Formats: sequence, structure tokens, C-alpha cells
Amino acid sequence: MRDRKYTQENIISFIKEALEDFTHIVDSKYITKSEFTKFNKFFKNLLRKSKKKKNPYYYASNPNSKEFEYTYPTFHTYEDAKCEGRYITLDTESVPDLNLKEIYKQFPLLIENHELLISLKPNVKPGRRPKDLEKDYEAERIRKAALEDKATCGICHSYWELVDYHGKQNIIADHGFNIAFGYRSGTCFGARFKSWEKSPESKIEYVKQILKPTLKEVLNSKPSQATVDALIKMVERYKVNMDNYYKLPSDVRYDTKQPEVPEYLLPGQQMGCRLPNIRDINLSSITKVWDEYRSRLENEIARFEKQINEWVLQPTPKERINNDTITENVRRA
Repeated sequence: MRDRKYTQENIISFIKEALEDFTHIVDSKYITKSEFTKFNKFFKNLLRKSKKKKNPYYYASNPNSKEFEYTYPTFHTYEDAKCEGRYITLDTESVPDLNLKEIYKQFPLLIENHELLISLKPNVKPGRRPKDLEKDYEAERIRKAALEDKATCGICHSYWELVDYHGKQNIIADHGFNIAFGYRSGTCFGARFKSWEKSPESKIEYVKQILKPTLKEVLNSKPSQATVDALIKMVERYKVNMDNYYKLPSDVRYDTKQPEVPEYLLPGQQMGCRLPNIRDINLSSITKVWDEYRSRLENEIARFEKQINEWVLQPTPKERINNDTITENVRRA
């Protein structure tokens, strides 16, 4: 005898909740192995047909022995590894007012959703779902940003504090910098501009001051045979320096900085293409590296300009929460 009882309404609510989670997985275009296993069990068990079969271990002399065994559909989202979820047998013992026909009528796409899940099997990922792809992740970020009066940086698109600075009000605070030896270096370009919700200025200036000048420099530095010759000389010097480094006594070598691997560094790059071997250096390979970087810059400019053209004035997270609260209060009044 199962002690816990549920209602038809409970089961329908549980199925809706599970299907919302499944829809989020599909929309996010990311599914983990544990999620695939969980929802495969969910659909298979929910779609299972009720069956009656002879009990092979039935003994008429045993009053507790049952002549027949019954299998029923189940609501199954329990995960052993997490010790969470539900396992509910869909029979009238667990759900006294159960109406399976009504459940299947209310959820007519269960078979299609199961087929969709199976089609995602080649895309299953190991490990956990990334934090930024979790359900309600963005809603929680907005809630926290509203509490801390933060808004979106137009460059990195993270939430940062709004501050008043040098006569400018409600601008994005400095962020994206490093602090070492008592000094601060670097900062995100979007700092000290209006938030992305209120102005596209940071992106406009980034394209104007950074991306387009960098692309112009890259186009003017297309590799030639002279570039290849210079890179080969760099690698040759590196090989000589490494030979000299390893000729040092071990105690001296321990306190000596190892020669750095030469790089093919293009304008705007902080890290270039490492060149440890001369055999990897030729005009074709170097031109390929240059062309890929040029293409990424052009795509980045196109992406930024599209965002600029599509920009619309929006409320900050705090304004959005306040507006939602006002709307809800009006609705209840």
C-alpha cells in the first residue's frame, strides 16, 4: 500500500513543469548526458501502456502471493545521482481520481517530444550544464542587478554598477582591469559610457576607435615572403637561445628566464600564433592565419553594426523590476 496520494491536477502540474524544463533544454541547444537519461526515462515511462501478466512466482497456497502482475505508466523524473525528482505510479492507488485519457489528451505531443529527444542524442555533452544556460539564469541575473542598481555594459554585456563620474550621471563604472604591484592596468572600453539600455554610444565608439582602425592596420600588413623570412630568422634566434639556455648549469638555469617562443603577432592581438618550428612557417600558412584574423575582425564589425542599427531604448534591470511591480499592483487593484 502506497501512503502518498496525488490528484489528477497534481500530475498534470508535474508534467507541465517537466515539459517546461525539456523545452528550455531544446531552446538552449545544449543537452547533457544526465538530462538525456532523465527525459528519456520520463517519456518512456509516461507513455508506457498498462499491462496485466501472469505472475511466474504465484503460489496458490501463499495468501500474499498474487496471481497477476500489473505494470502502469509512471511519472518518472527521479535522478539517483542527485537524489531528487519524483517517481509516481499512475494508477488509482496513487492517484485516486486518475484519468489517463484526459492526461494524454492534454499533452498530445508526448510521442513527438520523445522523438525530438532521441534526435538530440548525437549532441549529448558530458558533465554539467553551463551556468549561463541554466533555466531562469537570466531572470536571476536581472533580479540581482536590479537589487544592486546595475546595468549592461555595451561592450562586454555584463551587469556593472551605475556611477556618477566627472559630471556624467548614471554611467557604467570601471571594470575589466587588473591590479598588480599597487597599480591598475587596463579597463573595459564600455566603462564610463552610458549603459547599453540607454545608449549605443559605447559600441559606436568602439567600432570607430578600435575595430575599424585595427582592421585597416591588418589589411596593410598582409604577409609577404619578406614576412616569412623575418619569422624564420626569429625562430632561428630562438633555437640558438634555447641551446644556450640548456648549456647553463642547472642551478644557474633555475634562476634564468627561459627564452620565449616567437609569435606571429598581428595588430590588435595580445597573443599571436606561436612559431616553435621553422617547418611550420611558409607563405601559405602565415597568410591563412592573417586571413582568419581579418575575417574575424570583419565579422565583429558587422555584428556590432547590426546591434547598433537594431538598438532601442530599454529600461535598466531596476526600472524593469519596478515597472513589473507597478503593473502587478495595478492588475490586482
